[in-house]
Amino acid sequence: MNVKALRALGLAVGMGIALSGCADIGGGFGPMAGAQDRSQVSETEAVAEAALAGGNYEDAARLYEKAVEDDQNSASAYLGLGQAYMQLGQLARAEFALRRAHELDHRSPEVFNAQAALKLEQLHPAEAITLYDKALARDRKNMSALTGKAVALDFLSRHQEAQAIYQEALRHYPTNFVLLSNYALSQALSGQVGAGLKIMQELLRDPEMGDSVRGNMAIAYALDGRTREARAVLEGTISSSEIEQTLASYAEIRRRFQKGEPIGYLIFS
Repeated sequence: MNVKALRALGLAVGMGIALSGCADIGGGFGPMAGAQDRSQVSETEAVAEAALAGGNYEDAARLYEKAVEDDQNSASAYLGLGQAYMQLGQLARAEFALRRAHELDHRSPEVFNAQAALKLEQLHPAEAITLYDKALARDRKNMSALTGKAVALDFLSRHQEAQAIYQEALRHYPTNFVLLSNYALSQALSGQVGAGLKIMQELLRDPEMGDSVRGNMAIAYALDGRTREARAVLEGTISSSEIEQTLASYAEIRRRFQKGEPIGYLIFS
């Protein structure tokens, strides 16, 4: 299952969206507090930010293109453009835009986070970790960087290290839904399925965010051999045929899981 499919199930692997299974890892929609004085942001860029936050990625890209044409020294405009391109799957264009954002503001944690998120999209988790570490060197409590680094570690099946990062992040943000959901998934991937499911079952009670944890729960149930429960939590989130395809892929992952093989890359790629 690829990252975009995981997002559809609520797995937080994107940028500022409740990647409820992987993370808020991209630096956030609505570029960036530190890259540029917000009073200097153009009207075009402000509208582009709203489009990006609202999921109107084509409009956001078009508006950010105009913003960077109007001001080629706006780091936040290039950051937003890179984020919009990433959401459109235009990864080469995203990389160029984010590289330009970094040239204009080489200290911004938000730019490092977005570059790291792009590396995860390109299935290069080790490179993502390096970039998240650069963000954390600037801001050790940066939630996007902490959760993104943990996702990348889980991708590499370095689950104990990932959980240490989640625990650190939860000391700063103890009630954050995405962090808790991601931590629970990491526990399930490391063999602590019961502990992970206990957290997820509590999160499911949340009247506004609860449904976003269902993708993670399906993985945990499948790893525990509870196919019926996994199917039940997926019902209504994707089509019946997609559910069966997903469960078939999870059955193969469970076989490897039972053999003690690393499975992180199978979940996140």
